[in-house]
Amino acid sequence: MELGLKIEDAVKLNPELKKYTYYKNGKIRIDFKSKESLYLYNKTVLKYVFNIDMDFHRDALIPAPISRYLFIKNLCESFKEENKRSIDDVLEIGTGSGILAIMIAKYYRCNVYATEVVEEYIELAKNNVIRNSLEDRIKIIDSKGKVIEGITKIEGKKFDIIVSYPPFYPPHSVPSKRSFGGAYARNVELIGGGKYGEEFSLRILREGIKYLREGGIIGLMMPHKPKERRKIIEEEVVNLGLILETDKIKIGKRIRHIIKGYLL
Repeated sequence: MELGLKIEDAVKLNPELKKYTYYKNGKIRIDFKSKESLYLYNKTVLKYVFNIDMDFHRDALIPAPISRYLFIKNLCESFKEENKRSIDDVLEIGTGSGILAIMIAKYYRCNVYATEVVEEYIELAKNNVIRNSLEDRIKIIDSKGKVIEGITKIEGKKFDIIVSYPPFYPPHSVPSKRSFGGAYARNVELIGGGKYGEEFSLRILREGIKYLREGGIIGLMMPHKPKERRKIIEEEVVNLGLILETDKIKIGKRIRHIIKGYLL
């Protein structure tokens, strides 16, 4: 699969993007400061690169498809290499639009349980699952404010992979007046807890280890900064007796870190 979509090709495939283009140094560019252009471009990438038909909530953060795909590919291939078998069951924490769950189910043909707390996102994710004919593989679950423990629909279950691109904002964060990753973040998204926004991730690790099969992986994706947040999370992986492994994704100038804990 060739990742990415040149702007000139994206405009040909989706003429609606043309109104957001301009030229710089003789090259066509898209004004990604416009949320609508980001929305249209990412939908186009998903459709023509990944063969996924998705919609996003207009007020939510718009996920970058390529980094999400590289994230799940890293986790799933790591699991298969370590265990020498296919993946059966995956748990995603905080699915939003459902993009990670859909990519996992589509490309790795496994069962995915995906949790979310925002009612509008839950309905959006369910609709996206239907649009991609994955109802038999993906279950969207209302977490009712829980992280993992206490979610009745997954009680007693074990998973090969637990995955999340978790919220990572420290207390008292507020939505920026400028574009916030393509959107103005809701208060519910501006969470994480702890000095560096690490507390939610720590809870995923502490609760998730009880739901992990032997040979399983808990995988979290993190922004590049602050490094202190990553260090705290990596130390907790080790403290819990999991085997720590880290990887890095670079898309353009943007760096994302993958923190993995293996239960061996």
